[in-house]
Amino acid sequence: MNNIGKSPLKWLSRITILLSFFIFDSFWTTWINKIWVDPIVSQIKDNTWWLIVIYSVIISAYYYHNLKETEVINRNRCQAVFILAFLYCICLFSGKWDYVLICDYSRYLAWSNFIIIVPILWEACICYQLNHKRPAENIKPGLEIEKTNNVTDSYKRRAVCESAYKTLELCFYKEGSFTFSITGIWGSGKTTFINILKEQYSSKNNSAKSIIIFEPWKSDTSDSIVKGFFAMLRDELSNYIPNISSTIDQYVELLLDEESGKPLKIIGKSLHGIFNEDKNPYELIKEILERTKHKTVVFIDDIDRLNAAEIKEVLRLIRNTANFPYIQFIVAYDKNYVCETLKNNGINTPDRYLEKFFNVEMSLPKSEERVICNELLTRIQETVHTIWELEKEDTKITNMVYYRPDNPINSIIDNNLVTQVLHTIRDVIRFHNSFYLLAKAYKDQSAEKEVCFQDLFFLELLRYRYLDIYIILCNRPLLLLQLSDYVFLLDKDYKKTLQEYLDNTHVEIVSDILEYLFRNDRDKANAIYSLRGYYKYFMYRLDDKVLTVDEFMSLSEKDDAEMIKSANQLYIRKYGLEFENQIGELLAQIYKNNAEGRTIDYNEIYNLLEKLTKSNIRGLRDEIYNAIIPHLQQLGCIDNRHFKALLHLYDVVDFNSKTIKYFDILNFLMAILAKKNLAVKLRHPIGEEEHDIVYDFLSNTTHPAIISSALSSFKEAIENGDKAIIDDLLIELSVLSDIQLEHFKNEQNKFSEDGFTLFYNCISKTDPETHRVYLRQEALDIMKNEIQNNPQGYFGMFIRKGETSNPEFNTVLPEPFCIKIFGSYGKFEAFLKKCKNDNQNTIRVKNFWDLYKNNDYRPIEFDGQGNVQEKIDNCFINEIKLLYQLRYIKNYLNRGGKINDKLKRLFEKNDLYIKLRCDIYQMMRN
Repeated sequence: MNNIGKSPLKWLSRITILLSFFIFDSFWTTWINKIWVDPIVSQIKDNTWWLIVIYSVIISAYYYHNLKETEVINRNRCQAVFILAFLYCICLFSGKWDYVLICDYSRYLAWSNFIIIVPILWEACICYQLNHKRPAENIKPGLEIEKTNNVTDSYKRRAVCESAYKTLELCFYKEGSFTFSITGIWGSGKTTFINILKEQYSSKNNSAKSIIIFEPWKSDTSDSIVKGFFAMLRDELSNYIPNISSTIDQYVELLLDEESGKPLKIIGKSLHGIFNEDKNPYELIKEILERTKHKTVVFIDDIDRLNAAEIKEVLRLIRNTANFPYIQFIVAYDKNYVCETLKNNGINTPDRYLEKFFNVEMSLPKSEERVICNELLTRIQETVHTIWELEKEDTKITNMVYYRPDNPINSIIDNNLVTQVLHTIRDVIRFHNSFYLLAKAYKDQSAEKEVCFQDLFFLELLRYRYLDIYIILCNRPLLLLQLSDYVFLLDKDYKKTLQEYLDNTHVEIVSDILEYLFRNDRDKANAIYSLRGYYKYFMYRLDDKVLTVDEFMSLSEKDDAEMIKSANQLYIRKYGLEFENQIGELLAQIYKNNAEGRTIDYNEIYNLLEKLTKSNIRGLRDEIYNAIIPHLQQLGCIDNRHFKALLHLYDVVDFNSKTIKYFDILNFLMAILAKKNLAVKLRHPIGEEEHDIVYDFLSNTTHPAIISSALSSFKEAIENGDKAIIDDLLIELSVLSDIQLEHFKNEQNKFSEDGFTLFYNCISKTDPETHRVYLRQEALDIMKNEIQNNPQGYFGMFIRKGETSNPEFNTVLPEPFCIKIFGSYGKFEAFLKKCKNDNQNTIRVKNFWDLYKNNDYRPIEFDGQGNVQEKIDNCFINEIKLLYQLRYIKNYLNRGGKINDKLKRLFEKNDLYIKLRCDIYQMMRN
């Protein structure tokens, strides 16, 4: 009867068709003859028996296959077989047709009966098999899901829910809807609370007739939220209030501003307008609900899954567009998330904004620590019992869950640590799932006895909430730990490292976890703090693409060629940045010592790094450089020998590589040249030995151009800054200038970029007002002598361009100190005149100088006259032709020649904009 009530039209049609077989007998007989009997059956009556056999085999094969695959009875197929059998029996017993008989004893023993008998037998067989099928073994899954229905009231709030229900069931008003909000953080029990309310409202004694569970997060747009809600409201109310469906549909169309051209809708709207001339759909719905006093409760959960526009639409829905009499909205959401989302989308005061939409708000409190711990303890006891075979009541498990950082004895009362990481029951479920999965991985590898379950528990607790710190422990442990006698201890400055990743509150929580893990006064087998057992706790996450300390240090045992080959192979096989990270970790370990001395010999590491920089793989070299640079920038010195080794390590780095980290060379020089700064680094007074170390480094560096430029910046900063630093310098400024001059003298190719850099850094003084730079005469003399011996080398670098992105707009100028080198323009021109025109560089410089001289010795500017570099490459041949034209015009005017149109056209066509052209222009105007 329930099925008939749910779909009366379907059942009515079935009964009508069935009765028609008896009422319209002749009609069906005619059509069966036309469709089935005459064209098909009558044509194959002589071959009936073997066709029936083939049919039976095919049907039996289908059912046999289906019997092995199916899990439940196919009710639609059973109904179809029953209907066909029923219709066949009507035809068989009607006597209107003759059948091919199996034997002549009875007219009902026909071959065609097998068409129905075979499916019926198979259907009966399948039903019997499924009904007597042995139920699958009910194995409890190891992992949990976060349930939303039939959830246990873990927070013990049923009494509060029932009290709230007793109040809410009276809050139905004819003036409009009533809204009640349930707020709380993720996992605080909002869904459980709302489910208990649903249970109360669904009871038979409830005054509300309609209950709607609306889930707006299943809609993909704001309009679909409106459509979806009103579709549910329409379907629910239409069961109790006839003719309200069309009114709601029309209201939705008005809300969404939709116009439909369907004829039926046009007629419906017209009729609606005739009978309801002055009332809009909203007023009609409101009037109907006010008159019928039909009470409706709408539950809306998880609106914090929506974006800002969708949240606003739901709020508008419950307060404005669906603000009907005797409707109650009960909404659950994470208020912090909703407020943040609204604030990020233009709502400056989201709290005040939300107050406009809800009549009452119930904020669920923070989960009780005892509840969280009890829920976790129940699950952990089962897991530890299953994996490590301890009794569930073992105090080790209880003490672990109820661990107090301020009381290692572990009392069940006033626990803090676990509940500072796991805030809700959902956190407990998710954390336990992760812990169980990890523990099961060890169990499946028969390695569960190789790890301590307490350490694994707290390590997983760290990973759950603080993944960055977990990754550091996994891949770069020496940032937080130090190794002493094969035992990991917390580094004395580990909290400073934590502060780079966490705020102060979380630093304390993580510190408590790390203190538990690396407090080595506990008597535990296979503890994480032991060097032998440490990596076992990460083995399920590590693979052969991670570079270990042993793999890296094993390179030092090979000869140079084999070392480079092995390093290249490791670099190709490992993850990116593995060398950089591992080297950085080892360099940090240099400063940590144990009872027997230093943990790692810095000489061994530095020598290995120097050899590895000979690799032919650029990426490997850059990773090594990027690991060294922070180490140099830190400049932590153990003693003078280490200080000297560090300065040598600077020369190992290729600073010309474009993919290495920035190195603050000026800060580096300030650290080694200021006695006060260097004393801090070395932790002892500075004397002659330190002077010699720094002097030798600056004089013999393999990066003279970089050091020389840095020394120039350093001297400028000192002279323009605090003059008191001059007296504190380890090496006097004049000596630093001599070092720069020596670098220039020692440069083999003085006409290279580095050569000119070294030349320009040989500064004698700088005018403070004009900022004009004067070079040392010794450097000028050296350069002059070099030019006279090799003018072509100098001419190759003589012509300079300005910096611009437009190839047709630029300034061309000569080498800036050419006049200072030769003493005057005349002397340089005399030298230039002596040079033979036997190569492109000389011709290019002579042509340029001719242009430069006729521009009053000022840079030549080009603007839209063609590619400037092409002009330089072409030795300014076209520009020289234009210069000859200008000279011709000037000579003509000086001889008293008249200015005519031809002369004007020649002048205007000439686009060589130099001083000579301006002079001619003035002559033509006068």
